[in-house]
Amino acid sequence: MSLGRPVWQATRRFLQEILADNNPTLRDNVELRRQAFVPLNTAKMHLPASIGDYTDFYASKEHASNVGIMFRGKENALMPNWIHLPVGYHGRSSSIVVSGTDLRRPNGQRLPGKGQPPVFGPSVKIDFELEMAFLIGVGNNLGEPIPIEQANDHIFARDIQGEHLNINPSFT
Repeated sequence: MSLGRPVWQATRRFLQEILADNNPTLRDNVELRRQAFVPLNTAKMHLPASIGDYTDFYASKEHASNVGIMFRGKENALMPNWIHLPVGYHGRSSSIVVSGTDLRRPNGQRLPGKGQPPVFGPSVKIDFELEMAFLIGVGNNLGEPIPIEQANDHIFARDIQGEHLNINPSFT
């Protein structure tokens, strides 16, 4: 990814060419196909890159409000500056895993009810939200912005994850 957009484009063109129906290189070479491909039932997912860091933004008003209610109450749920610039925070990159990875329900302190002391234990709700991810292939120098016109030269890949739901899952 750090080699830049010209290398990304050349690699994509090569893969499209070699995988095309009318290209005999792989199509007609059983041994090369055996070396190049892994049977789907034995394939193992991997993270596409070492993720050194990430920033998460409260880009949805509803999500920002839901989180704000948890920390500041309903009256002060949305921070005043949110409507001008969505709030971002530093995320823990070690929490990024491959799809399908079994997850352990997080433990923490919570209030079981009004007037009751806090208890420690597994979470009782899991929050799913819409997430959009960008893998940055070529970064920028510290303090130098990337003009929007040059974004395609820096964004290697992007993806959109699932919907925002508050659920009480049945697993523990």
